[in-house]
Amino acid sequence: MEYLFEEVKENIYVLAIWDSAWNSYNNCYFIVQKEGITLIDSSKEEHSSYLVQALKQIGKTPEDVTLLLATHGHEDHVQGASIFKNAKKYIHPQERSLIEYPEPDQFHFTLLDHGVIQNFEYLWVGHHTPGSLAFYHQPSKVLFTGDFLCFFGDPLSKDGLVSVSNDLRLEWLEFLRNGGVEKDKLNGFLNGLIAMNVFDVDVMCTGHGGVLVGDIQLFVSELLTIGNKLQETQEKN
Repeated sequence: MEYLFEEVKENIYVLAIWDSAWNSYNNCYFIVQKEGITLIDSSKEEHSSYLVQALKQIGKTPEDVTLLLATHGHEDHVQGASIFKNAKKYIHPQERSLIEYPEPDQFHFTLLDHGVIQNFEYLWVGHHTPGSLAFYHQPSKVLFTGDFLCFFGDPLSKDGLVSVSNDLRLEWLEFLRNGGVEKDKLNGFLNGLIAMNVFDVDVMCTGHGGVLVGDIQLFVSELLTIGNKLQETQEKN
């Protein structure tokens, strides 16, 4: 199976492309709106044909994509952008020196640390890369976290791509509890969680693998509880 394409909520779709080189699913998201399609992240250049196929499944073409929002500048999140000629492309300015894209000036490096673009509220979360952003689609209550919080290299939940995914949640909690986030990056990670936790979220769309539905705030709160305890222990030592 080369890719999965599923509806997350009405008019919001996830494209999860299996990347055999990295042994992971790379995720992109299409938000279909009256004014055009917004794409969040665009995978690798070699995966562009899958984006075209996914759009065809909903009766659309790359020309229908009018806005592209990149959570950060790694190749698996920006390189597919080249096929979207009608899209305005945005990314955080701290990604300019890091963006893995042959023509960086196709992107607008104008997003602030917090703001709104169309009906997406965005905020700087850092941690994964200096300019990592999370996007919150206000009408649907869907949060796009990029690789700040994702399931890179993990199998999908036994319940499927878009699901409650209790198994994946437990794995993330254990990963954090066992020191999966490096000591010098823990504070930045916790600050990002705190910033995201102000949103009323129904669905968490991650940069790789599982898409989580149901009680997202509880999951984030559990991560914060574990992370804060770790931080307290580290400060004592």
